[in-house]
Amino acid sequence: MNKEKLHKYALNEITDRAEIEEVVSWIESSEENQQEFNRIKNLWSYSTFANYNTYANISEDASKERRTERRIHLNAKIIKYAAVLVISFFLGGLSVFFVGKQSEASLAYNEVIVPYGESAEVILPDKTHVWLNPGSRLVYPSSFNNKTRDVRLSGEAMFEVVHSDKVPFHVCTPDLIVEVLGTTFNVEAYENDDETYVTLVDGAVNVQNNTGQVLARLNPGQRVVYGKNSGSLMLDEIEPDYYAMWKNGVYNYTNESLGEIAEKLERMYNVTIVFDDMATKKVKYTGSILKSKPIDQILDVFKYTSSVDYSIEVRNNKPNLIKIKRN
Repeated sequence: MNKEKLHKYALNEITDRAEIEEVVSWIESSEENQQEFNRIKNLWSYSTFANYNTYANISEDASKERRTERRIHLNAKIIKYAAVLVISFFLGGLSVFFVGKQSEASLAYNEVIVPYGESAEVILPDKTHVWLNPGSRLVYPSSFNNKTRDVRLSGEAMFEVVHSDKVPFHVCTPDLIVEVLGTTFNVEAYENDDETYVTLVDGAVNVQNNTGQVLARLNPGQRVVYGKNSGSLMLDEIEPDYYAMWKNGVYNYTNESLGEIAEKLERMYNVTIVFDDMATKKVKYTGSILKSKPIDQILDVFKYTSSVDYSIEVRNNKPNLIKIKRN
């Protein structure tokens, strides 16, 4: 496989399905090929590839010595689900993997798995449009019945639900259920986070607990923050479009700590971020981040606006390591 094609695949620039399948088949064909692709993905998260030929030779000898230890995150999903993989394709240059499952009632379900460093767009059977952030999982039936439209989410997703007066749409997270008839809203419900967020852009939603009790009814421009441990519920008035821009690759932050932002960057770029002390993690930042930019450019923004510095260690057998410290 020529490196230019692998480079394009790593950057999600290949849209032809036959070419995608060719690259995926090559990656799956050997452990060595999986390792090579992993190395390219790690380097992509670090660099704009302006000096691609130079970067492509970094640690090549070291990577050969570690071949038995390496497994790429993206194609680990392909390997894990190879026996039941239904289809893999790109939407708008974003990677999506569908895995067929059967429920106890013999109903077919699809599971969309979005690895760190990736994003996805999905059109559900009722034509509802869903955007998924890195590290998210969405489970939905291959066809909805005439009583309810239920999906299961872990992670973050923006929904544009097709309106139906008779068939409600439910987004079930580990802690909350969001019920709608037709509207646009965002749900952030990562399993390891302490809080779940529901942000309403248009329409109306009911936020329920897992027993179906309505905790809040949202109007456009409102956001619920649910504390998983405390069970607390806080209602905020917000600018919804500001929080919805991530589906277009723009992430906005208002007075958020670098520690909180780092958790999101780890998912966005599939990296590991560590701080030299707790005080550095608490440094506040307000601004926007473009997902299209390589992570070193994002870190440069923090460097010049928040009095911090950073270093990047390119690693072949695990996500790249970023160290952030005070200047």
